[in-house]
Amino acid sequence: MFKYVLIDVDGTLLDFKLGEKNAIKETINHFFNYELNNDEINKYSDINEFYFKEYQNDKMKRSEFHFNRFNEFIKYLGFKGDVIEINNYYLNSLKYQAILYDDILDNLLYLSKKYKLFVASNGMTNVQKKRLEIANIDKYFIKNYVSEEVGYNKPDKKFFDYIFKDLNDFDNNNYVIIGDRLDSDILGGINTNIKTIYLNRKNILNDIKPDYVISSFNEIKNIL
Repeated sequence: MFKYVLIDVDGTLLDFKLGEKNAIKETINHFFNYELNNDEINKYSDINEFYFKEYQNDKMKRSEFHFNRFNEFIKYLGFKGDVIEINNYYLNSLKYQAILYDDILDNLLYLSKKYKLFVASNGMTNVQKKRLEIANIDKYFIKNYVSEEVGYNKPDKKFFDYIFKDLNDFDNNNYVIIGDRLDSDILGGINTNIKTIYLNRKNILNDIKPDYVISSFNEIKNIL
């Protein structure tokens, strides 16, 4: 039925929350010699999520997203510093946080034998590329489609249209996307009229309706 499987990275293949925690702890410790507690880490995560959604929905530029999240967080902590320098250090730290979920390797191997696999990620190209290499899963993907390089973010239909054009295949029936975010992966698939598989690791549901729902990547063999 399908020829191409588009797969999200953060929260789908890699544990972004744990990687984020490690990177923000390292960053703040480096600049301020301060050890963040769990409440402060959660505060950063909330701030980052808010500005990421603004960026994802084209309400701000990537540079504004990067600046605003650290500008607000540093003020919250009561510190002063070069926000751009702090953000750059954080991104460099983050790209080495390649924490693979336990249910990924065998299933990527399985999928790669049946379909053509492509990364479909909102993020920075160098960060995602490095993390996929470290996790040793880059070999399963023919190509990485990352929003920084594509020029559009999921759920924008233009993100997927870019992929269709690049592959020179405009048949929606040939594509399926797997992802953990309803507001980007699944909504993007719906906007583009391709099939969607929602990896619901955290038991989150809303009015966005995917074609399929799984709670573990191990269940992918029941669909594909």
